[in-house]
Amino acid sequence: MTVTEITENMVFRLSSQRSPQQVKLLHLEWAVVTQLDGEKTVGEISDILALSKTEMKDIFKNLLKEGLLELVSVSPDNLYLQPGLFVEIEYELTTLMGPVASVLIEEVLQSMRKSRDQFEKNALASLIDLLSSHINDAEKQIEFQRNIYPKIKPYIVKL
Repeated sequence: MTVTEITENMVFRLSSQRSPQQVKLLHLEWAVVTQLDGEKTVGEISDILALSKTEMKDIFKNLLKEGLLELVSVSPDNLYLQPGLFVEIEYELTTLMGPVASVLIEEVLQSMRKSRDQFEKNALASLIDLLSSHINDAEKQIEFQRNIYPKIKPYIVKL
């Protein structure tokens, strides 16, 4: 597959044909190379390294041009949460707040300009923070975060 445009939901790995040591790379390019694992998306690597969209595209284009990258996938599954996770979030919030939880989730999603069916993984921590801030009781806030963390951990922590 020929890559014509770099997008945030692409996943690359290092090429088996050429080593980074064969090419003169800039510091940020080396930083990107160290993050390539065949699982992280371009967007996730960009977030980890605090790269602008322009920097991200320039670096990945150069690494491609040098023959250092192989495209693994371009999949929205790597970018978006499974909608079923919202069932878990709503359950945990409902146990603490009652039936108002579903309304609160929809309001927070609307304020974030997001939807359940196309919610990016990289916005999950912000969603949980926003939902937590709407719980008036500090102990219940902590309880919500403690209960939801194991369920969201696979989405926010790459091991």
